[in-house]
Amino acid sequence: MESSIIYILCIGISAFLIGFSKSSVGGLVIVVVPLVAIAVPGPESTGLILPMMVAADFFAAVSYFRACQWSVFFRIFPVTAIGVVIGYLIMGQIPRDVFGSILGGIILLMLIVGWIVEKKPIAPLGNKMLTWVVGICAGISTMIANAAGPLMGIYLLQQRMPKDNFVGTRSVFFLLLNLFKLPFSSSLGLVTLSSLEVNLYALPLIIIGAVIGIFVLKHINITLFKTIVRLAATISACRLIFA
Repeated sequence: MESSIIYILCIGISAFLIGFSKSSVGGLVIVVVPLVAIAVPGPESTGLILPMMVAADFFAAVSYFRACQWSVFFRIFPVTAIGVVIGYLIMGQIPRDVFGSILGGIILLMLIVGWIVEKKPIAPLGNKMLTWVVGICAGISTMIANAAGPLMGIYLLQQRMPKDNFVGTRSVFFLLLNLFKLPFSSSLGLVTLSSLEVNLYALPLIIIGAVIGIFVLKHINITLFKTIVRLAATISACRLIFA
C-alpha cells in the first residue's frame, strides 16, 4: 500500500512539474527524472516520462511555433538525432543494476553544466564545433536520461537570438526530438501500452501544471525557485547513485 502511494505521488507530482516547467521557468525536468526513477526503478522510468514530455512540449510549441528560428533548428537537430541513435545503442547495453547510478550521475553532471551556464559567461565558440559537440552529447544524454536541457541552453545562448526566438526554437526542438525518440524507446521496451495508460491518467495534471505556470510566472522568485529545484534534484540524484 505504501509503495502504491509513493508511486502515485511521484508520477502525479512529476506530471504537474513537467507541465509547469514548459510554460514557466523551465529546467524542472532535471528533478522529474530522478523523482520518477524512485517510483519506477530502472530504464523504464525514462520511457514513462517521455510521452508526458511530448504532451507538454506540444502545448509549448503551439504557443511559440512562429518564433522558431528554423535555420538554427536544422543546424542542430540532425546532429542531435545522431546522438540519440548512439544513446540508443549504449542504453541497450547498460545493466539494470547500474542504470540508476548512471542516471543519477548524468543528472548531477547536467546540474553542474546548468549552474556554469547561468553563472559564468561562455566565450563564443566555433559554430560547427559547438554544433557537433553539443548535438552528440545532448542526443546521448536525452536518450539515456531525458536530460539535454542544459546542453541545449549552451547552444541556443551562443546563437544570440531574441528571447521569443530562443523559447520558440527550444520548444519546437524538444517536441520533435522527443517524438523522434519514441520509436527507439519503444524498441527497448520502455514505452508500452501500460506505460501509455499511466501517461493518459497523468495528462490532466500536465495541463493543470501548464496553465498554473503561465499565471504564476510573474509572481514567483525565480532565483529561490531554481535553488529549491536544484537542491531537490541533487538529493534525488544522490539517492539514485548510492541506493
